[in-house]
Amino acid sequence: MRRIGLLGATGYTGKLTATEFALRDLDVRLGARSAERLKDVDGTEGSERVVVDTSDPHALAGFMDGLDVVISTVGPFTALGRPVVDAAVTAGVHYIDSTGEPAFMTEVYDAYRSAATAVVPACGFDYLPGDCAAAVAADALGETPERIVVGYSIKGMRPSRGTARSSIEAVLAEPNPRLRRTEIEGHSAINLPWGENLTIPLWAPDTVVECAVTAPRVAAAVAPLAGSATGPLMRLTAPLVRRLVERLPEGPAEDVRANARTRVVATASAGGRSRTVGVDINDVYGFTALALVESALRVAGAGAMSPSQAIDAASILDAMRGPLLAWQRPAG
Repeated sequence: MRRIGLLGATGYTGKLTATEFALRDLDVRLGARSAERLKDVDGTEGSERVVVDTSDPHALAGFMDGLDVVISTVGPFTALGRPVVDAAVTAGVHYIDSTGEPAFMTEVYDAYRSAATAVVPACGFDYLPGDCAAAVAADALGETPERIVVGYSIKGMRPSRGTARSSIEAVLAEPNPRLRRTEIEGHSAINLPWGENLTIPLWAPDTVVECAVTAPRVAAAVAPLAGSATGPLMRLTAPLVRRLVERLPEGPAEDVRANARTRVVATASAGGRSRTVGVDINDVYGFTALALVESALRVAGAGAMSPSQAIDAASILDAMRGPLLAWQRPAG
């Protein structure tokens, strides 16, 4: 059995992930800054609880000792994430995380391309289902896709602070974003830069990638500018939007999470042919915990990769089938 560590275990996503391990009766090394808060985190009898400050290289090295895989939920990742990746790579430990921050993803992909172990950001709802659905669709197409479109249709979701931050930063990461209105399965949506614009080119460098989202709460900050937004205008409004984001709760209540529904649709096309994969997700935060655990059990390879490069896409989607996820392989 793999020896797995979880950093950020007392945060919103970290606690959900720790609970997922405990429900499976899997031992995990739980790490966080507060000994008091660690006491309240779910864990098996064999799970270790380690007080660790991720800004302390010595403490991080001690936490990594003896692990095969580490999961990081320590955010915001752009500010706090890099030392954890450095420590994992130095210790020869596979690394995965829950980030949805494009700037951090880009930094990781550039810095750890030649790492001796797997370095795989964005293994939660951001952006594992879209990347894996796209990979399955591309494989079913049977040739290099000319174009891949990933669409998110989100209903009933109240974003956590982290999700809202990621949504804003995804747009601002583009040097000159121009938002466009489009459709996802007949529903009005906004075509905008998203995480799959970074993950898919890692394995399909010559493919045009487009992403779109229809989600009133997630897109509300950027929708009024659709069709006319430019980089300078977006950046002028960013400070106000960020202040509003910081007023959001850490995460939604359990009953709200249970009523959230998301459909992720990926279509790969070439030469007039296309293949589409749809993934339906209930409770994106519970799903993130599930995806992180399944990813930690499967991640392999070396270097900075997208989820579908480090984990067989169809296999992990199959493994997550159940109350939180449904999907079907493409016909043909």
